[in-house]
Amino acid sequence: MDSLRSLSSPTARVIRGGQQVTVPSAEVVPGDVIEIKTGDTLPADIRVFDAVNFETDEALLTGESLPVRKAEEVTFDEKTGPGDRLNIAYSSSNVTKGRAKGIVFATGTFTEIGAIAAQLRETKSKVRPVKRKENGKAKPHRYLEAYTLTFTDAIGRFLGLNVGTPLQRKLSKLAMLLFGIAVVCAIIVLAANKFSSRQEVVIYAVATGLSMIPASLVVVLTITMAAGTKSMVKRHVIVRNLKSLEALGGVTDICSDKTGTLTQGKMIARGAWMPGVGTYTIEDSTAPQDPTVGSVRFYPDAPRKMDIKVCVI
Repeated sequence: MDSLRSLSSPTARVIRGGQQVTVPSAEVVPGDVIEIKTGDTLPADIRVFDAVNFETDEALLTGESLPVRKAEEVTFDEKTGPGDRLNIAYSSSNVTKGRAKGIVFATGTFTEIGAIAAQLRETKSKVRPVKRKENGKAKPHRYLEAYTLTFTDAIGRFLGLNVGTPLQRKLSKLAMLLFGIAVVCAIIVLAANKFSSRQEVVIYAVATGLSMIPASLVVVLTITMAAGTKSMVKRHVIVRNLKSLEALGGVTDICSDKTGTLTQGKMIARGAWMPGVGTYTIEDSTAPQDPTVGSVRFYPDAPRKMDIKVCVI
């Protein structure tokens, strides 16, 4: 939430009463006309109506590695996705080229980036909603259905069958199954002894039931998770929560767009040639943008006589 909040622009230039004024972004309302130029961060979602070589960086919203050129004269269908709306400039995106004017139509949590923040803060209700007709009315059996499902969900949360990670839910189901088997085994032992209430029979029935429950299952699971965490630490990965380790262990395939997602889509030269002096190159650097990392190598000849590496980050 703090990271999303830091993306917002602190001020905006709006046109009110025929005059351009600078106001805090929190005071921008739908209907305001905003003027933006290169280097600005949009404070709200706007419909562009006047643009000159206007391009915005929407990588944080759509994952597009290259700036998107806006076209103010085109229109799109209502169901068009955010990445294809070339007449819309989105909140928190940066202007990389040109200037434009636009009308604000969404602010705060109603913007595309605000919808992401709203979903992160959203909490699921513990009460099942009543299924209603288009006119808002519902039949009595719909209320009974909602009450029954709500009561069933409450029992499931108490037993741990519908909360937690998939592994936790599987362990809860296994515990319920083992508990049922233990009860059946205890009943069989009591039935074999004609349900005698003697102390020896009761102790034997309880011991038989308890033998069905693996007492070391939790210990083995915890040790396995700890070993996995230690293995990831060797690969320079810090796991703050074992739930994340479980989620990572359940991944079989990862499909990702490399440019702009795994990389920043930028080219950085790691070598420079000075005529009459020689060529300088940077080596042993894992952070091309950090001047304090790596070492500088000098070669007295021109670059054509050596390999110049270009780093893509």
